[in-house]
Amino acid sequence: MYTLFAVWGVISVQFACAEALNTQVPKQQEETFSVPVNIDIPKQPLANSLHALGKATGMSISFSNDLVSGKNAPEVHGRMSRKEALRRVLEGSGLQGKIEENSIYIQPAPKAGIQKREENTSLNLDKVEVRAKKFYEVGPMPGLALTKEEIPGNVQSLSAKDIKEAHTLTITDLMNQKLQSVTVNDYQSNPFQMDLQYRGFTASPQLGTAQGISVFLDGIRVNEPFGDVVNWDMIPMNALSSLEMIPGSNPIYGLGTLGGALSMRTKSGFDGKSLDAEVLTGSFGRKQLQISAGNNNGVVAGFLSGNFFLEDGWRDNSPSKVNQVFGKAEWQNDRARLGFSMLYAGNKLTGNGLLPQQMVDQNPKQVYTSPDESKNDLFQFQLSGIWDVTDTFNITGQIYKRNSKRKAKTSDINENFGGTDARANRATPRINPNQQYLYGFADVNRDGKPDYNDFAVNVAADANGNPLTNSGAICAPVDFTDPCLNDLAVGTNFGSNADLSAAVRAAQGTVAAADGSGNVLNWTYNPGINIEPDPTAFPASTSGVYNQPIASAQFDQVVRYALANYGLLVASGSVGGFAAILQNTKLHPGTGFDTYNYNIFNALGVGGVQGFYTDDAGFSHQYIELPPISTPANPIGTVGGLGSGSTGPVILDANGQSIPRDGRYGADGSVLANTGYIEGTPTALITDTQIDQKGIGGALQLNWNLEQHKFMVGASVDKSDSIYDSKQYLGLLDANRRAFVAPELLGWEYYTNSPANGVGLNDFSGNSITKSIYASETWTPIKSLSITAAARFNHNAVNNKLAVNALTSFGDVNSILNFLNLVRVCTDTNNDGTIDPATECPSGLAGAIVPFNPAVLPQTAQGQNIGDFRPPETDKFKYRSFNPSLGATWQATEELNVYGNVGRGARTPTVIELGCAFDPRPLPGSTIPRSIEEQRTCTLPGAMSGDPYLKQVRSTSYEVGARGKLTDTLEWNAAVYRTDLTDDIYFVAVNATDSFFQNIGDTRRQGLEMGIKGSYGKASFGLNYALTDATFQSNIKLASPNNSSAGNVYDLRNGLDGNYQQIFIKPGNRMPGIPLHNLNANFRYEVTPNWIVGLNMVMHSKSFIRGNENNQHRAGAASPLDLCLITPAGQPCIIDRAGFGPGETAGYTVFNFQTSYKISPEWTLGLRINNLFDKEYASAGRLGLNAFSPSIRGVIGESGFNYNSADWQGSSFLGIGAPRSAFITLSYEFQPDKR
Repeated sequence: MYTLFAVWGVISVQFACAEALNTQVPKQQEETFSVPVNIDIPKQPLANSLHALGKATGMSISFSNDLVSGKNAPEVHGRMSRKEALRRVLEGSGLQGKIEENSIYIQPAPKAGIQKREENTSLNLDKVEVRAKKFYEVGPMPGLALTKEEIPGNVQSLSAKDIKEAHTLTITDLMNQKLQSVTVNDYQSNPFQMDLQYRGFTASPQLGTAQGISVFLDGIRVNEPFGDVVNWDMIPMNALSSLEMIPGSNPIYGLGTLGGALSMRTKSGFDGKSLDAEVLTGSFGRKQLQISAGNNNGVVAGFLSGNFFLEDGWRDNSPSKVNQVFGKAEWQNDRARLGFSMLYAGNKLTGNGLLPQQMVDQNPKQVYTSPDESKNDLFQFQLSGIWDVTDTFNITGQIYKRNSKRKAKTSDINENFGGTDARANRATPRINPNQQYLYGFADVNRDGKPDYNDFAVNVAADANGNPLTNSGAICAPVDFTDPCLNDLAVGTNFGSNADLSAAVRAAQGTVAAADGSGNVLNWTYNPGINIEPDPTAFPASTSGVYNQPIASAQFDQVVRYALANYGLLVASGSVGGFAAILQNTKLHPGTGFDTYNYNIFNALGVGGVQGFYTDDAGFSHQYIELPPISTPANPIGTVGGLGSGSTGPVILDANGQSIPRDGRYGADGSVLANTGYIEGTPTALITDTQIDQKGIGGALQLNWNLEQHKFMVGASVDKSDSIYDSKQYLGLLDANRRAFVAPELLGWEYYTNSPANGVGLNDFSGNSITKSIYASETWTPIKSLSITAAARFNHNAVNNKLAVNALTSFGDVNSILNFLNLVRVCTDTNNDGTIDPATECPSGLAGAIVPFNPAVLPQTAQGQNIGDFRPPETDKFKYRSFNPSLGATWQATEELNVYGNVGRGARTPTVIELGCAFDPRPLPGSTIPRSIEEQRTCTLPGAMSGDPYLKQVRSTSYEVGARGKLTDTLEWNAAVYRTDLTDDIYFVAVNATDSFFQNIGDTRRQGLEMGIKGSYGKASFGLNYALTDATFQSNIKLASPNNSSAGNVYDLRNGLDGNYQQIFIKPGNRMPGIPLHNLNANFRYEVTPNWIVGLNMVMHSKSFIRGNENNQHRAGAASPLDLCLITPAGQPCIIDRAGFGPGETAGYTVFNFQTSYKISPEWTLGLRINNLFDKEYASAGRLGLNAFSPSIRGVIGESGFNYNSADWQGSSFLGIGAPRSAFITLSYEFQPDKR
C-alpha cells in the first residue's frame, strides 16, 4: 500500500544507511521519508530486494552490481516509513544510501573515525528502472493516489520545502509567485485579505464576491457557510506539508468547484523528529515568530505549530496581528492510523481599502478613511483515520467541527451626508446651552401647560343666539363695565335648563343639532368675547376665561400628551395615524365643533394652539393658548428626514434661505448656497457587522489501489448554521481621516450618532445541509494509457430566516433624524405672577430632543410602517445536481504525457446571494415585481432583502494539455482550457436605486497556461505564463453611477427599468480584476553550499476595474445630472459634476529578492527584499468619487472633505501594492544527525 499518504518529491539531500543506519535527513525531506507504506519483501538477494523496494515506494535507487553481488537481504514485512524500509533492507550489508539529485545511490558505509573520502569517487552504477514519481491524493481525503502522469489536468503542487523556502507571508502571495494562472487583487490593502484569482475564478474573504474555488484543509472545506468566503488568515502556513491546485470543474471536490480546488494538508509527527523556529523583523514594524515541532515513537506521534505575527502596516493607521496555533495527535499500528487535530486562530486585521488615484499621486501610504477592522476567531477540531483492510483496499474517514466568528467595523465616507434628492438635509446651529432656540410659552399658574384662555359655550341664548341674563333679558355689552356680564345665565348641563330661572327657560331657544340628532337647547359664549380686542390677550379681559381649569380630564391629558410628544406629533404630519389621539371628530351637537381637537399642525402650534373640547357637562369650549413670550434665535424649519421630516432651528444664509449641508443641492448657487456646511455635518459612515458560523460534518471513503484500477467511492454530510446582524451609525473624520464617534459634535437632529443608536439593517439566521455521494475510477488498460471517470451527486437544503429593516428601502442613516418638542414652557419660578423670558424660559435643547421613533413614518402600500423591520420571512430551498467528468492521459513517449478532460460542476447560491436576490414575482393584483413594489433593496455588506429563489450556477470545463521533460533536469507543461458557466450570479441593478443578486445568464473563462522549470549546475529556475480571458456572455444591466457611460437623466421609468446611473454589458466584455497576461519567474543559485540567492518576478498586464464591467468608461469631463423630475419646484435641477478618472489598472512587474546563509547546520540567516525596485502598482480597483477633491464650489473641512459632492472627482480607487521592504529572518532547524 505505497499509495497511502504518498507524496514522494524530488530528493536532493543526503542521508546515510548502514548496519547502524543514520536515518536523519533535513527536515524538508522527513515528510517524504516518514510517510508510512506497506512493505512485503521476502528474504532474497539484495539486488532483488532493492528492485522490489524501488517499485513499492516510488524511489529511484541506483547501485553497482559489484557492491550487492553475493549479499542477501532479510525479509521486510509490515507498515513502515520508506526510511525504515531502506534501513531494514540494507541491514547487515555494510552499505549505505547516498541521495543526490533525483536518485538514491547505494555505496559502502564509511568506517568509524575515517573521513568519507569516497564521496567524490565515481561508481559504475546500474540504475534501477523505476523513476521517482510524485503521488497526488485524489479528492479532499487521503486513501487514493495517482501520479501526475495519470491525472488528466494541470495539477500544480508545492511541498513544505517550497513553502518554507518561498518565505512569503500568505497563501495568496505564495501562489501568485509560484503557480500558473494565479493573480491576486488587494481590495482591502491587507496581505491576509486578498482575493485569489485562478483561471478567472475567485476565492475571496470579501462578502458579496462570487466565489468559484473550493478550498480544503485536511479534507475540511474551509469556505465559510455565509458567502462561501475564504479567510486566508486562518490557515497556518508553517503547519502545511503540501498544497495542490486542482484545475477545472472536478466533481470529486464537491459544490462550489467551478474553476478549481485548492487542497492543503498539514504535517504529522510521524514525519520524523523535528523542531523548526524562525523569527522575522523588518519594514512596517513587522515581527513574526513561527515555530513547530513534531516527534513520534513509532506508535504515537504529535505535532504542534504556532504562528504569531504583528505589524504596523505600510499604510497609515493599518496595524494587524495574527495568532495561529495548530496541533495534531496521532496513533498508528501496522494497519491503521487515527488522528485528532485542533486549529485556533485569533486575528485582528486592518484593511483600509482602496485609495483614489489623486491621493495615490500625493502619497500612496495615506488612507482614504480608517479604520476598517476585522476580528476573526476560529476553533476547528477534526478526528480522522485510515484503515488498511488489505494491501489494496483501505477505508478513510473524518468528522469535524468548525466555529468561526467575524466582527467587522468599517469606516467609510458618508456619501449621502446631504440627505436625499427629494429632501436635502439643512444646516442646523451648534447648540449653545445658554441660548434659546424654541418658542417659550408663559406658565404663570405652573400647571405644566402654556397659559390659555378658555371660552365655554355655556350661556343660555335665545333663538337668535343672543346671550341671556338670569332674568331672561338679552345681554349686549358695549364694554366690560356693562353689569349684565356679571349676571349671565350660565348652564350646568348641556341637555337641560331645569336649574335656570323660569324666565330663562321661557326665553331660551332651540336649534337643530349639528350632528343631526334633533333639536337641542341653544347655548353661546360669554358675550365679553365679542368685545375682547384680542382673544389671545395675556390675560384676557373677559372674566373667567384665563387659566381656568380645563373642564375635561380627557382633554387635559391630550394637552399634556401633546406637549410631551410634540416633536413626534409634528413629524407625523397630520392628525391621522400616530397623532389620532389629538382629535375626536365626532361633532358637538350644539356648536358643530369636534368633540375635542388639539391641533398643533396649524403653523406647528408655535403661535399657540387653538383647540376645542367638550367638558364633562356636555358644553363645548374653545381653548386658545396665549402667544409665546419668547421667540427662538434661529428660525424654525424642516431640516430633513423621512415622512413629514424633522423640524427645528435652522441656519439661514445672507439671502434668508436655509443652507443645504451638501452644497450639491444648492446647484449653481443662484437660489441656495452651494458651499455646503461643515459644523455638525456627519462625514463618516460606520458599519458594524457580526457573523457567527458553525459547521459540522463527516465523510467516509472506500479506496481500492489495484494494478489497473484506482477506484474510490465515498459519501459526505456537511451541516452549517449562520447568524448575521449589522448596524450603521454616523461619525466624523479627523484631520487624518480617521472616523470617530462624537454625538456632541453632530447636529442635534442626527439620531444615529453612536453605536448605541445604530440602526439595525437586518437580522438573519440560516442553516444548510449538503449530502453527497461520489466515485472515481482510473483505469489503466495499458501502461501508457489512463482513463479517469468521476461523478458526484449533491443534495443541498437551505433554510433562511430574514428580517429586514424596511427603512433601508426609503433612506439611510442620514434620514433618521430626531424630533424636537418645539414648545417650551416658561415657568413662573419666583411666583411673582409674571414671566421673565431671559431667566425663566429654558435655553439650549436639553429635554426638548425626542429620539427618532419609526412610528411616525408613513406606511407602505402593504400597510407596513417603513421604519420597522419587515416581518421575518422563512424560506426553504433545495438544490440537486449530478456532476460527471471524464478524462484520459496518454504517455506518448517516455518524455511526453498528453491529457484531456471534460467536467461538470455546480455552485448553489450562497446565503447572502439568496438574501439579496431579486424577486420578480408580482404581488396579487399587480404586475410590478415584488422587490420593486415593496421597495426592497440590497446594499452590501449590510442590507439584505427577501429570499426569492436563485438557480444554482452550473459549469462545464474543458482542458487539453501536455507535459514532459526536455532533459533529465528540464520539465515543461502547456494547457488550454475553457469553463462556461450558465445561470451565473452577479450583483445586478434593476432600477435607479436598487440592486440585487440575479442569475445573469452565461459567463466564460478560457485561456492558455504553460511553464518550464529545471536546474543547471548550482542554478534552478521556473517560468510560468498564463493567458486568462474572462468575459460576460449575456446582456446585463448593472448599477455603476460613476461610469462615464452610465445614464445621467432621472426619468419617469426609473422605478421600473430606467437607465439612470445604469450601464449595459454585452457579450464579450471582459470581467474586472482579471489581467489578460500573467507571468511569474523564479531563479535560485547556490553560491556556496551554505549561501543561496534567489530572485522572483511577477508580471501582470492591465485589467479593468470594478464599475467598468462594460469596458466603456472613459476619463474626462462628466455629463451633468438631470434631476428635474424629483427636484422641488423653484430649485435648480441640473447638477454639474467634476470629471472622471480612468477605468483600468496599468500592467506591472515586481521583483523580489532573497538570500540565505547557513551559519551552522541548525542556524540560517536570511534576507528578503520585496518589490526590489520599489515599483508603484495597483492590483485592484473600482470606480468611485473622491470626497477629498479640491474645491470648485464646496467648502473644505479639516479632513479635506469637500462639502459639495458635485465637486467630487470621478476616480479610479486603487489597491496599491506595498513599496520596497526588507525583512531579516533567523531560522533554527533541528539536525539530530549532528548531535
